[in-house]
Amino acid sequence: MSSISGSMHIGASALNTFAVGMAVTAHNIANVNTAEFEPQRTAYATGPGGVGVQLETIFQGNGIARPEGIDTAFLAQAIAKAASYDLPPEALNPSGTELAREMVNMIATQRSYEANTKIVSTGDEMLGTLLDIKT
Repeated sequence: MSSISGSMHIGASALNTFAVGMAVTAHNIANVNTAEFEPQRTAYATGPGGVGVQLETIFQGNGIARPEGIDTAFLAQAIAKAASYDLPPEALNPSGTELAREMVNMIATQRSYEANTKIVSTGDEMLGTLLDIKT
């Protein structure tokens, strides 16, 4: 699928995939103050034939993965400081949504979406040029 239309199809398919990813992130952010809300996560996979990207699955749950190298002492200090305000933990974040992670996901998805719009627009320009040459 190395044709111009094939490239445009791959780009358009990726746009649909990343639109779902953005909707999942927006859903998580919209429910940040919803008690007992379990955020969702998207997982992407390589598209059919090893080309493009596709949505593999959407996970739901409050599993927290700690990345390597995180400063756990600083994290413990921040939690202790927040607890000193005599607010119940659910008042700080009643859901399992972590806004920092969601914002990073949103930026990454946005950039991926933008990159794929370039693929589609470049294919469109190339097709237009070919049609101009043909006529």
